[in-house]
Amino acid sequence: MADIGSAPVNLAPVYEAIASVQSSMPVVANTEPAPIAVTPAIGSTTQRYATADHVHPSKTRRNRLQCAADGTLTWTYPTPFDVGTVPQIQAIVETAPGVTDVLNAQVEGTPTATSCQIRITRTQRSVVSLIGLTVLSIPSSVGVQWVHLSAFG
Repeated sequence: MADIGSAPVNLAPVYEAIASVQSSMPVVANTEPAPIAVTPAIGSTTQRYATADHVHPSKTRRNRLQCAADGTLTWTYPTPFDVGTVPQIQAIVETAPGVTDVLNAQVEGTPTATSCQIRITRTQRSVVSLIGLTVLSIPSSVGVQWVHLSAFG
């Protein structure tokens, strides 16, 4: 039986093997993940992983705001979109139960990366009983209305 204590053991190959394994192990990512995209892509980085508490930035902004009595509303998004982004806007006017008026929301001008302009219009509906027609008329004031807003960038 050989005496191990009499000859020095060369551990360099062992240390090289450990270093090789360690260098191939992934490390924690140190940059923000890419935003959610309409067209997904498979990543190409093999040496990074994301921690469980990471968050992807949203491409959607949402809010529920009241318009002015004249029907105008300026919505400044809580988080701006990237410069040059023209978000698509959806606006839905909330009405109380039993309201028969038609309330429409329209985007005025081109939305920017930071805000958009909305105009609410109100049309009153009434039915003429004798001939069964529905008559639409525009009232003088929209009044303060709640508006549900979404912006998609």
